[in-house]
Amino acid sequence: MKRLFFFALLLAAASCGPCLAADADDIHVKATVDKAFLTIGDPVTYTVTVEHSPDIRILSDIPAPSSDILEIKKVEDIHKKQKKKIITGRKFILTCYRLGEFILDPVTIKYRKDEQPEKSIQTNKLYLTVKSIAGGEAQEDIRDVKSVVPYKLRVGKLLWTLLVLALLAAGYFLYRTFRKKKNAFQPPPSPLTPEEEALLHLGELFESDLLKRGFIKMYYLRLSEILRIYFEKRYEILAVELTTVEILRALRPLHLETGLYQKIQYVLEASDLAKFAKWIPPATEILQINKKAGEIVKESVPVPAEPQTEASHGV
Repeated sequence: MKRLFFFALLLAAASCGPCLAADADDIHVKATVDKAFLTIGDPVTYTVTVEHSPDIRILSDIPAPSSDILEIKKVEDIHKKQKKKIITGRKFILTCYRLGEFILDPVTIKYRKDEQPEKSIQTNKLYLTVKSIAGGEAQEDIRDVKSVVPYKLRVGKLLWTLLVLALLAAGYFLYRTFRKKKNAFQPPPSPLTPEEEALLHLGELFESDLLKRGFIKMYYLRLSEILRIYFEKRYEILAVELTTVEILRALRPLHLETGLYQKIQYVLEASDLAKFAKWIPPATEILQINKKAGEIVKESVPVPAEPQTEASHGV
């Protein structure tokens, strides 16, 4: 007990920041710890500072603690001026994972003043005590299980919550059922004929601003695509994959009217010039191409067959 009390006094004195000074020179060194007693894994700040006048030059660095027991977590350098004095040093954040009493050895600082011979000065010795978290008291590894805390279930609140959830589920189910029935009564939109679809897309193209923005090639690519898709649906030829010459060759066996055939040839060849030869048609030519493209679709609409009437037979 006396030994522990004496050791505690030493530790308290060390942590208060003892300061050693050279006999004749204006230099002071100090080693401190922010706490002398710590538990396993606790951080402790160990600081070594050297305060000296500007005419003194420090020749050695402050080394890290050499103890194999202490683990260094962080290091910070100290350099500042205070009242015409220079203060340098290092701050170490240490920790330890072993129980026991440890000593931080004094640090030797070498220095020189003016042209005088090299000298040295040592810091004080520091002591650390690492104790267990229990603090000397017996701890139980396994504690008794606490008694179960009674929980009063609020039945009314639970029933209201279940009722609200059930109503929400029922409402969602009715909404889905009503929506399915509503969709079932709506007749599906009637599909467009190939002619109606082609005229619709041509109208959208004519009203677009592609020509105003200078997208000539894109405009005639779209125009040619609309007609080729129409030819596939109307005449059952692979017009999208064929060139203009191949399309005209595939249409010959169908014996189209001469005027319709010439309009198809004119529009497709003009589109090819705009697409591949970078031809920019004048405004009058653009109107003529658009007009003939619409006429191609309208004139190729199949004529419905006339209903056959029953011939009267004489008796």
